[in-house]
Amino acid sequence: MNEKRKKTLIALLIYVPLGFLTLLIIINFYLGINKAVTHNPVPKVWGFAPLIVLSGSMEPAIYPGDVVIIREQAAEKYKIGDVASYLDGRTIFTHRIVGEENGMFVLKGDNNNTADDTVRPEQFVGKVLLTIPRVGVAMVFLKRPAGMAFLALLVLLYIYGGNICVKVKKARRREDGK
Repeated sequence: MNEKRKKTLIALLIYVPLGFLTLLIIINFYLGINKAVTHNPVPKVWGFAPLIVLSGSMEPAIYPGDVVIIREQAAEKYKIGDVASYLDGRTIFTHRIVGEENGMFVLKGDNNNTADDTVRPEQFVGKVLLTIPRVGVAMVFLKRPAGMAFLALLVLLYIYGGNICVKVKKARRREDGK
């Protein structure tokens, strides 16, 4: 591989993940500020929101530690069989719609024996579009002080690691040349 392609590949391997990480940090920062300012329990970006699943009520479809991406939609678009998230007080539940009675929805976790109480359409916060397995475990860790310190260390190592490697290589070349 020629030198120019090698440098381009190295730059891509460094800056693409760094850009992605930066984007995730900006989105997370926005969601945190939005939640603090508006007191909205489910802050969204363009109608989408990530939620971390904490219980096994939707196993085997969704496991604890999975992240679900929800999208808000009009109440009349929800139908039986959809997996949706709804707000009950300050708690968010993600369950499957199993019925509709008098303009109210009946939801039930796939792993639960009984259905939830009926849910008013205005309680819905979004329909599940995507499930990302096990990512929530890392997200919960990164929200803790040890996780934040690890993330900061990782970013610093990522930024300065290349320079350190170059200096080590130069030092080795000088030693080999002596």
